[in-house]
Amino acid sequence: MSSTLPEDDDPEFIKSLAKGLAVIESFGPNSPAMTLSAVAQKVGLSPGSTRRVLVTLVKLGYVIYDESDRRFHLSARTLQLGYSYLASLPAFSLIQPRLVELSDKLDESCSVMTLDGREVVCIARATAKRLQRDYMSVGTRFPANASSSGKIMLGDLSEGEFTQLYRPDDKLPAVTPFTVIEIPKLREQIEQARQQGWIYTNQETALGMASLAVPIRVNGRVKYGLSTSATITYDGPTIVDKYLPDLLKAAKAMEGFFATRL
Repeated sequence: MSSTLPEDDDPEFIKSLAKGLAVIESFGPNSPAMTLSAVAQKVGLSPGSTRRVLVTLVKLGYVIYDESDRRFHLSARTLQLGYSYLASLPAFSLIQPRLVELSDKLDESCSVMTLDGREVVCIARATAKRLQRDYMSVGTRFPANASSSGKIMLGDLSEGEFTQLYRPDDKLPAVTPFTVIEIPKLREQIEQARQQGWIYTNQETALGMASLAVPIRVNGRVKYGLSTSATITYDGPTIVDKYLPDLLKAAKAMEGFFATRL
């Protein structure tokens, strides 16, 4: 995810707030701790402006400065920002137990994802109990074009909404060698997902893993994607035959949670 600041001439646009959020977002798995100059380069701010933002964030408790190596890193307080979003979801407290129940029944990991621009974000996750570690957790992001849930949600966009996100000649990010990165092929996938009400993807997000996703609708729009993933096998029932009925049933129940909690 890019942290470059947008150009905005709206007089009500608070540039200092935008700078602070951009600095927070600039930290990640590949840059957990950075010098002032590294942050400035990544965000696209002058060193002086970056220093003022970092000093403010340190005083507010969102960033910590390590004098031993002169690097900044996020504090645990930034978790509150993400938690505020999750806590604001009207049915979140009901979704998680249902997701755990589904995971236990399928004996596979299950997720609820939402669309954020050209990315999807995991907002709920239940990991299969037989797994000792998981490659995904709440807050994990993937390019929407690589995610089964992403394709489900993209399929609900109008033509205008889709073209605002993707230009015809865009080359999309590849997570694996199997990720669809051409716009025409992506359009084919999301149209098929829209027509059949589910989508199956093969190793687009993780090698050796297949994924199946169905929509969760809120007020008639596909607001979230519910998905499960499984190791690819070439014997026995397919992931669609085995998991689609339970996935659709769980999605319908979650839609009911949203309908009663809005």
